[in-house]
Amino acid sequence: MSKPIYEIFVGNHNIAGNLAWNALSEAERNALNDQERAASEAVGAKAVVMCDSAWADEMHPWWGCMRFPDLVARIEQTRRLKQAGWLDRVEAFSLLGTSATEPAAVTIPNPLYKLWIIKSNPASAQTLNQSRDLQALIREKHDAINQQFGGQNILYCESSWCNEAYRGFGISAYPDVEANMKIIAGLNELGWPGFFEAITYLGVPAT
Repeated sequence: MSKPIYEIFVGNHNIAGNLAWNALSEAERNALNDQERAASEAVGAKAVVMCDSAWADEMHPWWGCMRFPDLVARIEQTRRLKQAGWLDRVEAFSLLGTSATEPAAVTIPNPLYKLWIIKSNPASAQTLNQSRDLQALIREKHDAINQQFGGQNILYCESSWCNEAYRGFGISAYPDVEANMKIIAGLNELGWPGFFEAITYLGVPAT
């Protein structure tokens, strides 16, 4: 696959992993971080967003998204991470996807980010597939609610080719948490949860 590949990753809070990480000296931790950065730079991978999320979900204290030039680059990066021992000390859920467009530039100052992962649900898919007009109407109203409260869609990726349990994933940005709450309230009134089953994570830019 020669087109760009996007990887999302959600860190898991893991006591054993934390103990293994903390057992390293500061020099060893710095060296491991350097090897992780080098593995990404060597294959031309670039961060789309990196977020801290422990304030919203202590079980998942960080998440992010990377863009790879192609699938070969992602495979090579993973090989280098395994050699460095990165996967022995960091536990995360990851998912690959492809997008029809490049990530949009974030125009919101100090944004609140949301990662959303759409789960495959045969019942809702059948309902939507029965009516193209219904699909178009729901998406139109979704976009209108998002725009009303200043939300911005950054990226959407198809991911069922990588993992059939998940149809796709995306990243959005909001001016603040209140805007996110208003958008969710609007989507609930629209009946959005009845058509899409999703996992979401909030985050602020990692420092």
